[in-house]
Amino acid sequence: MINAFQILILFGVKCACQVEFKSAPTTVKAPENDTVLLPCYLETITNDGSIYNRIKWYKNGELLTDSGPPSMLPPSKMSLAANGSLLVTDVQHEDTGEYMCEIIRPDPWSTIRQRHAIEVLEPPTVVPDPANGFLQVRLREEVRMSCKVHGVPYPLITWLYENKDMQLIDNREMLKFAATDRQLSGNYQCMARNGVGEPAVATITLNIIYPPELMTMRSWMHTAPGIRTQLECIVYADPPATVTWLKGEIPVPFSNRIVAMVDGDKHILLIRNATFADFGIYTCRATNDLGQGELQIQLSGTANPAVFKQADQKMVDTKTSYRLVWEADSYPSIIEYKLWFRRYRPHNDIRNSDWNILTIPSETSTGPVHAKSYTIQGLRERTVYEAMVTSRNRYGWSKKSAVLKFATDGADFKEEVITPIQIQGFDEVVSSTESSNGVRITLSYCSQIFMCLFIYLIK
Repeated sequence: MINAFQILILFGVKCACQVEFKSAPTTVKAPENDTVLLPCYLETITNDGSIYNRIKWYKNGELLTDSGPPSMLPPSKMSLAANGSLLVTDVQHEDTGEYMCEIIRPDPWSTIRQRHAIEVLEPPTVVPDPANGFLQVRLREEVRMSCKVHGVPYPLITWLYENKDMQLIDNREMLKFAATDRQLSGNYQCMARNGVGEPAVATITLNIIYPPELMTMRSWMHTAPGIRTQLECIVYADPPATVTWLKGEIPVPFSNRIVAMVDGDKHILLIRNATFADFGIYTCRATNDLGQGELQIQLSGTANPAVFKQADQKMVDTKTSYRLVWEADSYPSIIEYKLWFRRYRPHNDIRNSDWNILTIPSETSTGPVHAKSYTIQGLRERTVYEAMVTSRNRYGWSKKSAVLKFATDGADFKEEVITPIQIQGFDEVVSSTESSNGVRITLSYCSQIFMCLFIYLIK
């Protein structure tokens, strides 16, 4: 049987074991080259003045030092204090780990152990993938780029494009997307932060290669015999494209009079002292390893489409009349004009036959800018109309002008009810002005044919 004294001894040992250490388990986070003290000493009051016979320290389960006998000295930058604590100087990344002290005591006291940890803080580092920091893909291919980061604590990753935050929904090492637009080329930065030292940044340059893309500021050019003319074709391509000029399907024969020039992305066909034989449709064709693109530019002797100007209505009975003013660019003299007008209705189709057409003779003008005015009479009061004009010179009729919308006095005419319509396949831009006497007019500009941009992509 167990007597009361034995029971007291058992309970006494158990209670002493619960409060053995004066130190507490701890994780020490320290920067590199710092000094760390790991405590390991007894609460001698509760241990009734007992002392240890032997103390050992382990790192990740491997013995570091033993007070002995027999004794085992600690590594060179570590030392064992008199109270059993372990001093670690000049801590480095390899010192990160779990440490355990073990105290061996005389009977009846048992061996006790306490665990600590050292976490050596490291500033972030980042290595790009591809390692050379350059990635090339074809247009519409998948893009994959990543950054391998390291640091303690583990860094958070953010991505930037041309030094602007991409605002992704998470922190990711890999960036993956489709190269749907060649404008996605550029510098991508992977930035790693962990609060230790400065952020680390790696840059990956993305180059998207693509077949030729062509555009021109003027798809229709007016000229005349003896005039110097140049056709311009802007070509974007990677790898660079080979550009050829054709008239019809025949390569343009270059000479001192007809010269091909290059200014960056702009390819120019210069025609000095143009002749009637130079009139026609020219093709700018660009080819690289990924495909071919082309666009056409027409060289013509007919006048440029006329442009309506704001007209002074002071001398006009604006209840039933309206004065129109326009200008036409033409090297040859203008012979006559055709003025087209009708009541405006929403969703009018320009091809409808309800136009009133007036033939108006031109006035003597040396050009190349020819101005003309005309007052339309007999209009309805409080009514919105639309008009356009064409010009004829010795080479034929020009293309139709943009549509002018105007109104007689009293009409409920607001610019926001005006909708753009298409003229000869080109989109128009709607703008409005107000004349000095309050008659409101709205011009639908096709930014004129020579101001329209056309991009063609042929794979």
